[in-house]
Amino acid sequence: MSSAQVHIYVITLVADVQPEDIVDELAAHGLRVKQVLAALGQIIGEGSEQVAAQLRGLDAVVSVDAQRTYRALGDES
Repeated sequence: MSSAQVHIYVITLVADVQPEDIVDELAAHGLRVKQVLAALGQIIGEGSEQVAAQLRGLDAVVSVDAQRTYRALGDES
């Protein structure tokens, strides 16, 4: 069931692709786009691991990384 679990992903694109030009294609593969970081060549979105695997196979995509949360040691909140 872990493949159906939704994660936040940071998608990094190849240098010659404008993020605005590929948003529709990423959405067609099941990504729910949350933010476009055009200056960084990245898109942030939600999807399952199956969606992430499909995006990793696209020529315009360099990487698909799950968002990580970091806390200081001893931070219980």
